[in-house]
Amino acid sequence: MIRTLLGATALAMAWCGGASAQTVLDVVAWKGNEAEPAGLPELIEKFEAENPDIDVDLTYVARKDVDKVIPPRLQSGNPPDVTMVDSSLVDLWGGAGFLSDLGTDSAWYASMVPAVSEVMTRDGQIMVFPLEVIGMGNFVNMDLLAEAGIDEAPLTLEELKTACGALADAGISPMIFAGGFPAMLYVGANGIDPAGISAAEYGSGERSFVDDENFNASLDSVRELVEARCFDPELQAGLDPWATAPQEFRSGNVAILPQGAWNIGNFSDVEGLNYQFAPMPSRFTEDGLALDLVGPGWAIPRDAANQEAARKWVEFFAEEENLNVFLEAEGAYSPYTGGKATMPELAAPYTEAREKGSLILWPFSTLEFPKPLQSEWEDSLTGFLLDIEAPNEDTLQRWDDAVEDSL
Repeated sequence: MIRTLLGATALAMAWCGGASAQTVLDVVAWKGNEAEPAGLPELIEKFEAENPDIDVDLTYVARKDVDKVIPPRLQSGNPPDVTMVDSSLVDLWGGAGFLSDLGTDSAWYASMVPAVSEVMTRDGQIMVFPLEVIGMGNFVNMDLLAEAGIDEAPLTLEELKTACGALADAGISPMIFAGGFPAMLYVGANGIDPAGISAAEYGSGERSFVDDENFNASLDSVRELVEARCFDPELQAGLDPWATAPQEFRSGNVAILPQGAWNIGNFSDVEGLNYQFAPMPSRFTEDGLALDLVGPGWAIPRDAANQEAARKWVEFFAEEENLNVFLEAEGAYSPYTGGKATMPELAAPYTEAREKGSLILWPFSTLEFPKPLQSEWEDSLTGFLLDIEAPNEDTLQRWDDAVEDSL
């Protein structure tokens, strides 16, 4: 059964069963609703068929609400049996002793991609079963590019500027660069050199943004995109990056959209939308830069009432055929080595960049950048678009201040 949370009070209520001997597994996730099912309805049905003594009660809670509604349950000793977490929640809740150690002696732990294992392992304990690594890059409408005489997704800054000019000449809106998330992806891909300075140096305060050559050049390159007619910065500053921006691409009104691969299912539902998912154009590489986000996973709270059933849930997802259902629905890569590829052919440009090693793990998902810095990036880049000629220092100093405040 899948329920949608209508308020914190609804989630805090304990499930009350009758005289049934069934174990009711209380699972909380920000996947599994109608808008983002992530294959969970199908997987729950299969899990219950394989475990007839367990009924799964999945409650959908939006990610923005998880920080508000789950901690009271953890603190009161009445947590869900399984909860979806990301790296920041593992760090916070695991650090406070609220999550169970799943053990590093399992086969799935041994097969975890080393970079993911490094992020998710804390003091020799693994308190999360990672579900996915999800790409962030460029969605490119190949039919609109073809109308402008271009047959490949742009992978470098120069190719992007050339494509924008050709699209603009053809009367086609070249690119969405909405203040907030899309702008963040571009600026990150052109500020973090995959073969250079570690992102952790910025996030720890060891290196400042304001004095950094790469991030100053990244902001300068945004002005180059404006000069190349990629977008009107003031119009983009007010564009909703999560609703309006994807809908504009989905409707075929714009050629290029920086966003996450979680949109693949939604975009692929549009009949006749011929697109590719490509890496972000970057100053640092001719192959484009894949931005891999370490996605959510399953954790078992320390005080979960049904620990045995919860571990069966985790082991169920550790089976490749089950995890692949989730990955295919999400448009994601596996955080485990080997196994069947699950990404569609339309993502081949992004996959190729990853295979060439032209990638970074998104530093907000690895905690190399402190969490408060993310909202500062979103807000300050919106301000930057509204005043594109303002000194870079006005934006970059805000980032340094956010890092300093988090230390």
